[in-house]
Amino acid sequence: MKCLYCNAPVFGRDGITIAGKGPAHQKCYQADQALKRTFQHLKISELNDQELVELKDLILAEENDRKRSDDDDGIELF
Repeated sequence: MKCLYCNAPVFGRDGITIAGKGPAHQKCYQADQALKRTFQHLKISELNDQELVELKDLILAEENDRKRSDDDDGIELF
């Protein structure tokens, strides 16, 4: 079986199967995903400028909320 990306043989722990496509090396697949700027099936490069700004705002809000939750000891000081 050959890698979808580099056409080298795929075997052992280095290989994965991409659903609906076929075998690939883990490193080849990860490099391809990074170049496509894809995360969890979200194609970031296809977002328009406004959608990208909204996504950034959502991410910052989530990070702030998680940080607040981690720092929260149940006592609120004024």
